[in-house]
Amino acid sequence: MLDNAQAQEVEVPFGIDEIFFSRTDGRGVIEAGNSVFQRVSGYPWERLINAPHKLIRHPEMPKGVFHLFWERIKEGQPTGAYVCNSSSDGRFYWVFAVVVPLGQGYLSVRIKPTSEMLHKVKGVYAQLRKEEAEGRTPSESAESLIQGLAEMGFPSYDSFQARALATELQHRELQLGGGGVNRSEALAAAEAADQIEIALNGMQSMFAEALRIALNLRIAASQLGELGRPVSAISDNYALLANDMVDWLNTRALDETVGFGGIARSVSESLFLLNAADLLSEMAEAFAKDDSKAEGDAAAERARLSGVATDYEGKAQTCQDRTMRQAATVDSHLAEMRKHVTALNSIRMLCRIEGATLRHTGVSLDEIGSQLDGFQDEIGRRLLKITSLGQQVQWATSRT
Repeated sequence: MLDNAQAQEVEVPFGIDEIFFSRTDGRGVIEAGNSVFQRVSGYPWERLINAPHKLIRHPEMPKGVFHLFWERIKEGQPTGAYVCNSSSDGRFYWVFAVVVPLGQGYLSVRIKPTSEMLHKVKGVYAQLRKEEAEGRTPSESAESLIQGLAEMGFPSYDSFQARALATELQHRELQLGGGGVNRSEALAAAEAADQIEIALNGMQSMFAEALRIALNLRIAASQLGELGRPVSAISDNYALLANDMVDWLNTRALDETVGFGGIARSVSESLFLLNAADLLSEMAEAFAKDDSKAEGDAAAERARLSGVATDYEGKAQTCQDRTMRQAATVDSHLAEMRKHVTALNSIRMLCRIEGATLRHTGVSLDEIGSQLDGFQDEIGRRLLKITSLGQQVQWATSRT
């Protein structure tokens, strides 16, 4: 027999085709579950029913993950996450869990994760555990989780859970040998939309550098006295246009109603809801085939699952319709960006010309001109990338 330390190193086996189900009240107390949940947990039903769901929580799970989880579901947001659970004998098992607010409680469906994303998330969780051991609160740990996911390329938790669930379901279907739903194009649209948001957020910080360059121009102008008036005017115009660009990024490009930020949110929401609906529907069908004694009214649980799945399919369609409308505005946003970049480029050229006329003064604008060249080149590269990503979003959303 394994001791507790040895047991924690052993994984509980279960099939990739199996789905866990449990339902709790608003406090997280278990009210129902299916046979997979009972078997893998290792507890008899009399220990599970009326017990808090944290009974199966593995001690190695970061508290910040559950803090974020509860904050979201208490606000009525369906939420997905990688979770390591513990069986009654101390062994562990990983699941990807989708938790759905339902009336005064919650229901959860869980599958075996098999994609590479699990390994990446394990690394993030390990860092969270280290920080928590050093004194970070669950709230602070949750913030670190968001930061860790951002470093993996997910601009929001909604983005992460949507792409993670779709990826896991896609891997699962491939391993089960079924055709299933083609999630590749929807995943491509979500990733491209996320990359646009990341690129635009990066451009915001770049314009802080543009304002610093404008300040350097003003300093150079002051050294030139009367001869520096044209340089001063160039500095003022460059700063004005850079500030205009920041305002446009904040009020238009990244706005969740009219800008790229809205596309990223809509794509992620639609992707998560559609895949959650698929999983809930599969769980509903599994209840009809569950010959072992699941705890609770199987017909009632199946009806609940089917009802939520139908609701989510409708909400996902609304998101898809909104995404299509937002994607249609991509070209106009890109045209506006090009206009701003072209105006900045014109001022850069004026700086180069003025620098050539002032060479005899002994005050060189060459270094500042090189800074402007580098800034303009980088902005140009980012604009090309955003243009390409915008085209990907338009193409992928038209096919999903």
